[in-house]
Amino acid sequence: MKQIAFGILILALTVALVPADAPAKPNEDADDTQDVLYVGQPYPVLIRLHLRIDGQPAQGRWDAYLEKLFKHLDRNNSGGLDRIEASKIPSAQQMVQFFQGNVFIPFNPRVGAGVAQVNFTEVDKDRDGKVTLEELKDYYARNGAAAVQIQVGSAFYAPGIKETTDPVFDLLDTNKDGKLSRAELEAAETVLMKYDNDDNELISQAELGVGNPFAGNFRIAQPQKPAAAAQSNLMLVSRDDGRRAAGKMQIARDVLARYDKDKDGRLSREEIGFPKKLFDQLDRNKDGKLSVLELLRWVKEKPAGEFSIRLGSGGAMMRGRKQAMSGPAAKLGEMNVKLEGVRINVMPQPMAPVYGNTRGLENLFDLLDVDKKGFITRKQIEGQQFASLRGLFELADRNNDGRLTRKEMKDYLGLMSAAQGMQVNLSIASTGQGLFQTLDANGDGQLSVRELRNAWKRLQPLDIDGDGCISRREFPFQFRLTVGQASSAAFQQAQVLAVRGAGRPGMRAPARGPLWFRKMDRNGDGDVSRTEWLGTREQFDAIDTDHDGLISVEEAEAYDARIRK
Repeated sequence: MKQIAFGILILALTVALVPADAPAKPNEDADDTQDVLYVGQPYPVLIRLHLRIDGQPAQGRWDAYLEKLFKHLDRNNSGGLDRIEASKIPSAQQMVQFFQGNVFIPFNPRVGAGVAQVNFTEVDKDRDGKVTLEELKDYYARNGAAAVQIQVGSAFYAPGIKETTDPVFDLLDTNKDGKLSRAELEAAETVLMKYDNDDNELISQAELGVGNPFAGNFRIAQPQKPAAAAQSNLMLVSRDDGRRAAGKMQIARDVLARYDKDKDGRLSREEIGFPKKLFDQLDRNKDGKLSVLELLRWVKEKPAGEFSIRLGSGGAMMRGRKQAMSGPAAKLGEMNVKLEGVRINVMPQPMAPVYGNTRGLENLFDLLDVDKKGFITRKQIEGQQFASLRGLFELADRNNDGRLTRKEMKDYLGLMSAAQGMQVNLSIASTGQGLFQTLDANGDGQLSVRELRNAWKRLQPLDIDGDGCISRREFPFQFRLTVGQASSAAFQQAQVLAVRGAGRPGMRAPARGPLWFRKMDRNGDGDVSRTEWLGTREQFDAIDTDHDGLISVEEAEAYDARIRK
């Protein structure tokens, strides 16, 4: 009887999540592909990302938003922006702010009132005296406000093997033979959980005494123009349908220029670092060198890893497309690309909170509009205390009459607020060669019970010499490829803190599972343990079908489906 009552309670909680008007079904056939090249050591690889935000392709959402912006700017509906209309185009830097959720526009005294925010000729590429929608998109794409953007920052300090492997390795190496056996790794939960000082069933680096002494010494990465992306270990592959072949040819040229040490216009196997089998396949004329055309064939090849990233209001989720992966990583379903001595972990990043304050700007408008005329003038906002309105005034005054009406401001703030999250950021950083990072499968800077229980399964592929044990020298050098919606400094800071293990990572809210599951998963590790469980032991065992002492999201969803019937 108790179990029936509990099932009814769970059903009630779950049904409460279903909206009355379900959103339209996303177009699963729409192109959501974004290819990206890793161009670091030991050799470059192609990674394919399928990027969707709230079920829609990231590129398609960006296109639709810019169409909306263009229609707002095109007051006479001519299909082109003249110089007066184009004077209201937000600069690429301002658009990046809007993507990040920041609608505050600082007033630039060098620009002045009524003067264009951007150089008209920079946007009007064909010099015909008007700006088309495609030219507007091209302007933003060229200047750091594209749908997908690489974040480039200072080089992060990579924790070394001594700092992040030795303390954990020494704790697990109970027989002190310098190797981790299967038995020692299967005992990881018992050995390490005793260091859980705050009893949250998660082991942080701080609790194990693992950390980076230089964790606070970093500079937050800033959005850069695409030209600066060469400083990164990532390159975006053009996905423009009209110029896709040309875009891939340019990528082939860029790769050649990056690895061509002797500057002879071709790449030897030593220069590019490809495995012999791959190099021989690409070297069609068998001259021992790869030309730009042979590299182009490689750019068009099947990617080394293919991943579906789901971003948006529901959090960040991802799954690997195993048919595009090879080796032990594919068998384990790991979200990474494994190279010789290098592992690239692909991690989704939830969007940070909104930074803008539209309500505050509306209140400021009401304060100035004392006579309730429904508009304010430039003269009324000359004081420094109104700087937030001075920057907005020039863009929001749509008819350029020197008056900002309530409707003009409200329409513009709505348009800018809608821009939040339209851009997807890619950022790569080294996470060093640590045992802790290798065990941390979800990259949250903490070791959960499930991660500790899977220690042997996760590390077994690292057994290069096949002796059934893992030695220190067998740990790969790791990178983290973070994928998330634009969210200002919080995006880079979250990554830096996760990479370095500085401080105690924040709890990650579960993005999947029934409502009862997400509420019980108090530590956000994606499982409900017996400690977190609020029902009876019998109810727990009924849901925990594999009887491993943890209710996974899959088990919770399966139980939820059963009780719905």
